Amino acid sequence: MSEKIIDTADQTAAPKTAKKKPAAPKKVADTGGFCVYLGPTMMGVIQRGTIYRGGRKEVLDSLAPVIEQHPLIASLVVSDETLPADRIKVKTPGNLLYVNYHKLAKGMK
Repeated sequence: MSEKIIDTADQTAAPKTAKKKPAAPKKVADTGGFCVYLGPTMMGVIQRGTIYRGGRKEVLDSLAPVIEQHPLIASLVVSDETLPADRIKVKTPGNLLYVNYHKLAKGMK
């Protein structure tokens, strides 16, 4: 009967590893996310607040013809991850988003 020795340390360690939290669901950014144009509306070119599906690189690739004509548009297309902060930056003097917004609004390249 002494052959069946049960090590209780192994039994208590197993439930601790089994209680790991399940992996968190992937964020929208991991599945492609979205981007938003925060610049001024340019009639016939692009509209402020337009939402584009996909990552920033994909969106900029799809907007290539427009960006060739107005390069500052690229700097005003922001990802979903930076959107809350960038919406404030566009309205706050002293940063690049603000400067690019106003240059584009005035028709400068």
